[in-house]
Amino acid sequence: MVFNRCHSSWVRLVCFVAGFAVLLSIAACRRGAPVFDPTPGPTQADGTISGTVRGPEGTSAIEGREVAVVNVDTGAREQMKTNTAGGFTFKVKPGKYRVELALLSGEVLVKQPGVINVNRSDVDAHADFVVGASRVSRPRFPAPRSQDGLGAPSA
Repeated sequence: MVFNRCHSSWVRLVCFVAGFAVLLSIAACRRGAPVFDPTPGPTQADGTISGTVRGPEGTSAIEGREVAVVNVDTGAREQMKTNTAGGFTFKVKPGKYRVELALLSGEVLVKQPGVINVNRSDVDAHADFVVGASRVSRPRFPAPRSQDGLGAPSA
């Protein structure tokens, strides 16, 4: 008698699990959206060029500076201003790019990025600039004196 009870509860459990599996499979086989998207995706993914603009010795961020990225092959140009951390980010199509920074009077570039080759989904985060002050060159030796009407210098 105990065997019959176990057997019947075992059969009920199996039937319940089987019925539940059938319901799940019916729900999964509904008509609707395809499993994959047959529409063509983007032909080329954008890449990213980012960097920072810093002051002398690369220590202080420079906010609000005009930075441009130029496609070397097409000449297409985009520009933006740096954020509060001196940073900038451009989304670009694959190609070769030059990054430019507008300098103020008396400034020189201590460090600047070269031409950047961007491939599909590339992230180039090293387009950094360091700006320094231009130095006035002074002669190492005193310039020869002109006649000032005071005569020869005495030692």
